[in-house]
Amino acid sequence: MGKFLKTALMMLMVGQAPVQAATPLSLNQSLTELPGLERATKAQKGLPELMAINSQEYASVIQPTTDFENLYQHAQMAQNELAMLTHRVAYLSSTQASVPDVKSRERALAKLEGKLDGDVRLLTDLARTTLVASDVEGVVRAYHHLNQHGQVVKVKNRFQTPKANGYRDMNVLVRLPQSELVAEVQIHLADIAAIKSGAEHDIYTQIQEIERHAAQQQRALAEFELARISKLKQQSSELYQRAWEAHDTPVRVNYG
Repeated sequence: MGKFLKTALMMLMVGQAPVQAATPLSLNQSLTELPGLERATKAQKGLPELMAINSQEYASVIQPTTDFENLYQHAQMAQNELAMLTHRVAYLSSTQASVPDVKSRERALAKLEGKLDGDVRLLTDLARTTLVASDVEGVVRAYHHLNQHGQVVKVKNRFQTPKANGYRDMNVLVRLPQSELVAEVQIHLADIAAIKSGAEHDIYTQIQEIERHAAQQQRALAEFELARISKLKQQSSELYQRAWEAHDTPVRVNYG
């Protein structure tokens, strides 16, 4: 009798497993609780919100002084103020904050005399920080928290209009209340940022070396050098495109 009961009990336990595995979803269980569908919903929600952030200038973006030495003297105070804002936004948006040193004097002067035609008021990236998000929703969260807790004066959304090589980010200028200076915050997607600081940097270095070699010989670039540069630029574009497609392509949901 004991053997018979033991065998019957084992058969009953084995027979229950498939029934439990095949139990349909509870009528009270939301479909959005399914992991695959949740990821798809987030991807579909994040992209439209990101593309709805238009590049525009909200207020005056010029610095409060025309004197370079005065501006550079106050840049460190602005950097400290910006760092506090950036870390706060990073915490609220679940992104990563990066706070470098103030832009070097040499690079600042080179930009001033080059791109800015000597107009000190337009030198808005002496104080600068970065926020890095793992996904599109993180970029949107970071921007909205930055807009909520800081005075955003200008936005350049390169996710809407990427650079020619496919690079994308969001460049935000904020006016800091204590120092009264304008500072820069870049919002990155992690995988695109990794390309920029890794493979893209190597490609840029190779292109510079080709161009430098020709300049030292005081000649135009040869046909094979132009072809090499074109191939390197194409590699750069393909890297950025693949990284973006991982966020731009809707997530496939497997219900099986």
